[in-house]
Amino acid sequence: MHAHDAPPRRPEIVLVRHGRSAHAERGWLDADGVRRWMAAYDAAEIALHHPPPPALVALAREAGHVVASDLPRAAASARVIAPGVDVQTTALLREAPLETPELPLPRLGGVRLPVHGWGLVFGVRWLWASWRGAPPPGVDATALARADEAASWLTELAATHGRVVAVTHATFRSLVTASLRRQGWRGPERRPLREWSAWVHVRGAEAPPPAV
Repeated sequence: MHAHDAPPRRPEIVLVRHGRSAHAERGWLDADGVRRWMAAYDAAEIALHHPPPPALVALAREAGHVVASDLPRAAASARVIAPGVDVQTTALLREAPLETPELPLPRLGGVRLPVHGWGLVFGVRWLWASWRGAPPPGVDATALARADEAASWLTELAATHGRVVAVTHATFRSLVTASLRRQGWRGPERRPLREWSAWVHVRGAEAPPPAV
């Protein structure tokens, strides 16, 4: 069943970053430790003490269809913002990996860093890729093609259901947004990255609403 049985509104695609993960890592990690942390992060659902904002719940309540990445934190987030709705989950909306065979995680000589330290490492790698005009680390041709496929699929859903809410992940949401823009969609200029943030995309001359 869909979110409600009212006639479809204008096509909208709302890209939502999932809620905060229930997995918290506090140790010092080397590159292999980061891989183990990500496996635990991918297996975890969401923290119950970090609920979604009411504005996001209202967006989901008026959606014609709700979809989500099949990773637990995204699927659980969709169930929280759209209770009672038959959420469609798919691997198509999964996060892009942190590394690829061509660009693995830096080993840093075996040095261990806290999670926030690794966050700085990832940030530097992102800035370096951006400066060179290259895709972000972990984003290869396969991830880019998947983002294009996801954007086309969401466009088809929006044509049928009106507003479609898609719960996905930080990096992959940015990739889908770029693909939607190439396909004629318009999203908010200011795009917050925090958990539970939502970017609404529309078509036509009307300006998109601000991000939630």
